[in-house]
Amino acid sequence: LKALHLLREEAKHVHSRALERLAGDVETRTKMGDGPFDQVINSIEKMIFHLMNEQKEEDDHKQWCDLELNKTTTSISDKKDKIEELTLKIDEATATAALLGEEVKSADEMVATIQAHMKEATEVRKIGKEENAKATKDAQDAQTAIANAVAVLKEFYKSSGAVKKESWEFLQSSAPVDLPDTPSTWDSGYTSVSDPTAQPDGIVSVLEKVSADFAEMESQTAAQEQSDQEAYDEDMKTSKIEMARRQEESSQKKTEQKRTLEKKASLTAARKSVASEKEATEQYLKDLQPACVDGSSTYEERKEARDGEIEALKQAQDLLQNAFEAKATGFLAVRRQQRQAVLRTD
Repeated sequence: LKALHLLREEAKHVHSRALERLAGDVETRTKMGDGPFDQVINSIEKMIFHLMNEQKEEDDHKQWCDLELNKTTTSISDKKDKIEELTLKIDEATATAALLGEEVKSADEMVATIQAHMKEATEVRKIGKEENAKATKDAQDAQTAIANAVAVLKEFYKSSGAVKKESWEFLQSSAPVDLPDTPSTWDSGYTSVSDPTAQPDGIVSVLEKVSADFAEMESQTAAQEQSDQEAYDEDMKTSKIEMARRQEESSQKKTEQKRTLEKKASLTAARKSVASEKEATEQYLKDLQPACVDGSSTYEERKEARDGEIEALKQAQDLLQNAFEAKATGFLAVRRQQRQAVLRTD
């Protein structure tokens, strides 16, 4: 009766139909009087073994679930961190590429500015060179014209006696001149207005001064042309060096920008791949829920109920085993008494 009561109470506590059936079987055999309790005891042992095997399977399943859940959760977290890391690198690459683009634009604009400056400077130099050449030619032509004028004037004034001839000029006599016996004469001699070589108002002196001014202008123009050409050559040299430097800078920046954009594309593709893996892993985690998480009871609750059921079965087994042994002992005692009575009758 104790075993029957224990089985019924435990069946109600853990909601076990198997225990209810076992309790009913024990009750039936108890009412039969000398029912075969050994069969009931064997059934209890089988139930205990079944429950223990069931618990082991669930322990193995839980261990697998815990491992998969932990591994999957860790994988999702790692992939989330990887996506954040890749996003940061993509943002950095985007900013770097934009900055390089601005630097390329600045370098190209500087090259265009230098080219425009060189073109303008070349045009200015061409005009300046033409103007200097014209000024030089004008000065030279003026000097030539003045020299010819001075020569004519000097010849005239020397022939008139207004200007004293040089000593060597007297030696340059032409063929003898035959004069008539009675040469004609003039009433009065020629007198010039003023000494043509007098300083500073003599006509020859004035012309020579003007010629010297033109010579000075020619010299200054030549010096200016040389200075302008040297400055132009230096400017072109400096501009070409700076333009080459800027062109090289632009080329290097474009190459670096291209590499950066390629790196960004690679990072973007990697992020997309990791995001797909993360999505698949999250789906796997959802798929694990029914088998490992969802349910009307937890693993701990099921284990506690199963342990209680096993303990109740063991107690019931002990009670039935003791009852069976007591009954067997009584039966043997009765048989011995009957045998002794028979022997005494004989």
